[in-house]
Amino acid sequence: MINARWAGLAAGAGVALVVGGATLIGPPSSIVDDHPEVREPVVRSSLVCPYVDGEEAGSAELGVLALPGVDVAENAEGAEQQPITVRALALPPDPENPEATGDPAAEAATEPLVSIADRGVPSITPVETAAGTSYAVTGQGALAPGLAAEQSLILQEVDLRGISTATCTAPRREHWFVGASAEVGRRGRLVLSNPTDVPAVVDVELWDEAGVIDAPGTQDIGVPARSQRILLLDALAAGSATTAVHVQSSQGRITAALEVRETEEITPQGMTYVPAAVAPRRNLWIPGVPGSGQRSLRLVAPGDTDAIVSMQILGADGAYSPVDQDVITVTAGTVTDIPLDSGVDPAGIRLQSDEPITGSIRVVQATEGGLPDLAYTSASEPLTGPTPALLSRAASGIASTLLISSAVTTTARVTVQTLAADGTVAEEQPLEIPAGATVPVALTPAGDVPNATVVVVPEAPGSVVAARQISATDDDGALLDLMPLISPTIEVDVPEVVGELPDVPEPADTP
Repeated sequence: MINARWAGLAAGAGVALVVGGATLIGPPSSIVDDHPEVREPVVRSSLVCPYVDGEEAGSAELGVLALPGVDVAENAEGAEQQPITVRALALPPDPENPEATGDPAAEAATEPLVSIADRGVPSITPVETAAGTSYAVTGQGALAPGLAAEQSLILQEVDLRGISTATCTAPRREHWFVGASAEVGRRGRLVLSNPTDVPAVVDVELWDEAGVIDAPGTQDIGVPARSQRILLLDALAAGSATTAVHVQSSQGRITAALEVRETEEITPQGMTYVPAAVAPRRNLWIPGVPGSGQRSLRLVAPGDTDAIVSMQILGADGAYSPVDQDVITVTAGTVTDIPLDSGVDPAGIRLQSDEPITGSIRVVQATEGGLPDLAYTSASEPLTGPTPALLSRAASGIASTLLISSAVTTTARVTVQTLAADGTVAEEQPLEIPAGATVPVALTPAGDVPNATVVVVPEAPGSVVAARQISATDDDGALLDLMPLISPTIEVDVPEVVGELPDVPEPADTP
């Protein structure tokens, strides 16, 4: 027989105990009720900006901001606050030139590209590298909560042109991308980056319009610590018109990004990043659909059952169902490409499905007689708190616009703050977003600078989704970029530490 005193100790300590075939699981409900998880400021943030620069004719920038006005953790007594640092990760292996491959330890030991000591002050740094390089952005202590970063590349050459921006993201265990093509003239680079000090191992799954792609070399891919790996989508899925990519880590955590470049023979047709989409689910929001250009909705249903999907356009005057596209069927295990007519006004998309799906929207913008550019926007999470857009170019004929869509059935309220170079709020614009509607907000820099730095502050978490559009027309044709906004991590759930175990009952006297 089990001594009652040991049974009490096991239950009080949260140990699973089997008695007569029944399992007792601790801690007791009284402990859970009295000591729930608490929200605490994050104490370390790590982001990766994928594959910055590497183009002789390009103009590349990297922006970093620790959001102002957020709660921060107190540093330990006597501890020195370390600055935010931006450091290059080691270059990926180059099979044609092994000597050019970077050494992770050597890269980590180099001086940072930039160090940032102050919270709330935007930092924008030009980047010039001989090869595309991922950068790790790290904040600790009081500079960790609300850490955000973004990269941009502008090319306006006859053989390679376009605007490409990307949010720098935190390492995690899985990533989804939908929409890139591996047909002739369309090239995708899947960038796997490991900013941590331990190696990572990942698997890559792929789908296209015909089903699952059985591609060699996609399992147990090693990504060394403080390093990056590049996989070519056109080698993994040659000839596929539309693909979906799922990157899952079996060891460690990584970031992933998918860059695409398209040409027609030697004529450039655009370049961009495909933003990461949320993991497959039954309810999706896709923000930032322009009111012009050739638009197509690309969805993947990775399960074993066809997905029946209803679609609503979140337009200027509210939500409506498009004619002949209100219900869509996505065949199980495939990627579906649907031409989309969302009207002449900027919009968002809401999708409701009976099976898990995820997706993106591809936009090709062209001018009469000029070259096109392409961009993607993807299924995104609603904003959970203050969310910045750092590199919103608004100079030299380039315009930036926020596209904010309602994610609730009532009016949503947000405030768009424009920051000056010293981090002060130069302008505040309160907005009401009617239920099911999308509201565009033109961005203007504060002062004589080319970029507008803005922070979108929703009144209620989860009430809106948002994206930024950058667009222009030059002598050669169109320029277009779309970037869904991602809320930075400010707080995390932390279990409350119980100082002592509850009283353990004394064993009952036995006759």
